[in-house]
Amino acid sequence: MEFRKSKITFLFIILAASLSIYFWAAVKSGEPLRFDQFISFFVTGILKEFSYPFFTLMDRIGSKLGIGMVSLLFILWLWIKKRDYLAMAIFVFAVAFGNELNKWLKNAAGRPRPDLEHLVAVKSLSFPSGHAMMGMILYMMIAYIIMSGLESRTLRWLIGVLAGIWILFMGISRVVMQVHYPSDVAAGFAMGFIWVTIWISLYELYKTNL
Repeated sequence: MEFRKSKITFLFIILAASLSIYFWAAVKSGEPLRFDQFISFFVTGILKEFSYPFFTLMDRIGSKLGIGMVSLLFILWLWIKKRDYLAMAIFVFAVAFGNELNKWLKNAAGRPRPDLEHLVAVKSLSFPSGHAMMGMILYMMIAYIIMSGLESRTLRWLIGVLAGIWILFMGISRVVMQVHYPSDVAAGFAMGFIWVTIWISLYELYKTNL
């Protein structure tokens, strides 16, 4: 079944759109969110100093340099191993324009970073999280392209689960490092999912008509 025609995809799109609208409205209102207080307390209560090296690594992987290196390696793999030029083009546009969209959303929302001691260096505004949004776009796109070429259902599930865990850790790292509110991360995931779904749908449409 094609991704864009899946009922699960449709349900997740509705959920992602609802979360995006809710958190956007909440952030623009300027009122503190209980969601942020609860999730921050829960995450930082479990993941203390012992986890900082791992989440610092996740911060670097989700940086512009990290995203650029992963993207380049995947593009080379698509070129050398798959010769899938359509996938290469869709992947590049999804990641590049997704990054620009994240910048625009940050400026439009205008939310400052949490007033806490930042454990990693940050320069941009807070909402939505770039690591969460770009992590969703980059790794969901990679997982989809790899899964679409596999015949084994078990392997497809394995790739999907591993990608989901990786994306989740990338988002959690922003809360642990005290540079984002949980709502920044949740909105980043939601907006990233909507964005990558658009590009995957375009890929499927063009591939069908080739």
